[in-house]
Amino acid sequence: MTTAAVLVTHNSSGWINETLVSVFNQETSVDRIVIVDDHSSDATLEIIRELSASRAVEVLLSSSDSSDVHTRIAANFVQGIQQAESEFVFLGDHDDIWHRQRVSSQLQTLMTHPAAALVASDGQIIDGPDAGRLRTLSDVFPVPAEFESWRSSQQFGYVLRHSVATGSACALRPAAFHELKVPDGWLHDRWWSLWAAAHGLLVVDPTVVIDYRLSDTQQVGLNTAAQNSGAASWLVHHLRKGTRTARRLIDVAPLFIASR
Repeated sequence: MTTAAVLVTHNSSGWINETLVSVFNQETSVDRIVIVDDHSSDATLEIIRELSASRAVEVLLSSSDSSDVHTRIAANFVQGIQQAESEFVFLGDHDDIWHRQRVSSQLQTLMTHPAAALVASDGQIIDGPDAGRLRTLSDVFPVPAEFESWRSSQQFGYVLRHSVATGSACALRPAAFHELKVPDGWLHDRWWSLWAAAHGLLVVDPTVVIDYRLSDTQQVGLNTAAQNSGAASWLVHHLRKGTRTARRLIDVAPLFIASR
């Protein structure tokens, strides 16, 4: 059994020290740590190299030059996972803090669900203007208690309309995916949760495994998520985006068929 942590950084000098220390101090250590840096222009790389001098940390430069932030972030994570070549991968952002039991907890969940492709766990919101009102990621992305007992078609329909996975709180079994590649315009966590739900391979885990920073400077994340209560409102929301929505409908069509 091999394990890896895969993180993506971008101008992360203000947070990466605390983030990396939390990864280093896991109750169950990972075998490899792979960091993909997305064109940082500050001291991020210097800090990482100084902290990682005596540890098995591999730092890669992003191979993506896409101008679309969703496409580029997804490509960075795919690059890191492919480089890690591990049975189990734990994803991380550059500014979150891993709880000490994160790896051991999610590893146990993956072992309990031997077919699972993706485990979407919870996180404690510790920063940002809404931190006092929103306690956890599940406050923003609620999942019905009966979700696990639903058929794949029901799970897929719900995940299509509601985000249920935050990448920095996710763990995955790469070999369970037919292909890790994410279509252009999609975020990695959004696409992989849809794929896993369509194939009955998604586990939504209520365990809090990270402290999640919420800020107005985020390019993607809670501040940019759109939750819709039903199919009609979801369709109206996305029809406003024209060409992008048409392309996404084409992307998800095979997943819709697979979920039936």
